[in-house]
Amino acid sequence: MKIKTILLLLFTCILPDCLYAEVILPPDTLGPDKLYRDSTYRRVIKEGTAGLNCYFSYPQGGWQIRKDYGGNAGELEKLDKFMRSSFADTLIYVRRITLTGYCSIEGSYAANEKLAHDRANGFRNYLNSVYGLARRYPVEVHYVGEDWERLRELVEASTLPGRTEVLAVIDNTDIFKGREKKLMDLQGGVPYNLMLAELFPLLRRVEIRVEYDLHRIIEERYRRKLTDAEFQEILAGERAAAEADELRLAELRRLEAEKRQRAEQIRMEEERAGQARREEEQLRREEAERLKEQRFREKWLAERQAQRTARKQRNMLLPLVSVKTNLYTWAGMTPDFDYTAFTPNLSAEFFFAHRWSAVASAAYADWDYDGGKCHWGISGYSLEPRFWLNGDGRYRWCYVGVYGQMGDFDNRSADSGRIAGSTANCTGTYWEGGLSVGCYILLDAHWGFEAGLRGGYRTSDVNAYDVEMPYYYFNRNFRENHFGVTGVDISISYRFGSRK
Repeated sequence: MKIKTILLLLFTCILPDCLYAEVILPPDTLGPDKLYRDSTYRRVIKEGTAGLNCYFSYPQGGWQIRKDYGGNAGELEKLDKFMRSSFADTLIYVRRITLTGYCSIEGSYAANEKLAHDRANGFRNYLNSVYGLARRYPVEVHYVGEDWERLRELVEASTLPGRTEVLAVIDNTDIFKGREKKLMDLQGGVPYNLMLAELFPLLRRVEIRVEYDLHRIIEERYRRKLTDAEFQEILAGERAAAEADELRLAELRRLEAEKRQRAEQIRMEEERAGQARREEEQLRREEAERLKEQRFREKWLAERQAQRTARKQRNMLLPLVSVKTNLYTWAGMTPDFDYTAFTPNLSAEFFFAHRWSAVASAAYADWDYDGGKCHWGISGYSLEPRFWLNGDGRYRWCYVGVYGQMGDFDNRSADSGRIAGSTANCTGTYWEGGLSVGCYILLDAHWGFEAGLRGGYRTSDVNAYDVEMPYYYFNRNFRENHFGVTGVDISISYRFGSRK
């Protein structure tokens, strides 16, 4: 009876360790799985290490990893896949795990160094809490306050404006002697702001790097102790075998892909043949209907073309003369886009020689406006030969011309703004000349719409008056010259002529 009791106590003492191992390392976490997975074994033997960069989002100045913050959920999912593939899928022994926190360069060096330190340790705390990493493997924690080395690599591989100058500043200016300030001042801050938006986020990361104990892994595989020379010899052979296996598997995958491709080609050829038969059958059924529709459409098109030709013939006019008026001046607008009172006007255009025309215009106004506070008096008489770019004899679309105009003016105003601007209370005469350009759009055979501009030189003999209401006193006489826009034409016209 005493022997049974002692055995029971011993079993009870030993059992908790076994139970504890089963509790903390369930099959779906990082437990030491003893089953070899060939693909993972080949990867470990070939590479010897595995690494991952995690780009977590943190609150301002924060260092703890929160799954519900920013894009951290996706980064943590990527991290979990890495942990499972690196530890759980094969008989793996780890020499060491290195965790490194990095910061970008903006801000003070001390603050960045502290932040990198805190975030590296926050990453370690997360791995310990979720995967129990430090209880099972040697873990080293490092931090880099400002990752200038990685920034230089990113800049060198980029198309950043001023890339050469940025690299020169990084290479030749000490961190503590104004390197960041020089980058901020370079080319007005344009390269720095682009780096701030596009490259700096790639510097803010935490890195996990797993270094495998290849010596122990191979010893476990061969179930015996190995000297360094034996290990190196076997490792070379294992790596060669892994390369050969990779080539063999690649060849098998290629053959399988070719097999699937051939099967897909056969299926597609059969499908195309069936589709061709169905289409041929459908074409035969549709041929009669198509011919019927074609005959109907040809008849309809012929009738439509005949109608269009007749309508075009009715609308085709060879103009001899047109009468038109400028709506812009009727609205009281001036060439310098000021507003006065309406100005009646009338023009006649004579057409000749298929491309040429001549416009004679007259405008006259002499009345008060703005409640009697202003007076607008003007006359203008112009002649404008034109050349039409479209030589079909219908005088439409674009034209260019030269013009000359003369007249007089009597502009009076009690408005303080106009008086201050020397745009009122003057009389005199003027003449002008220059170039014109415009476009004429036919609305039908007779009616049309015209828009054009005049530009050139204007000279005016001006008598200016001072105002002491209700009297105007002569002040001075002067000549005013002007280069620029001298006329705006927005006209409606009616043409007379003969049809073809």
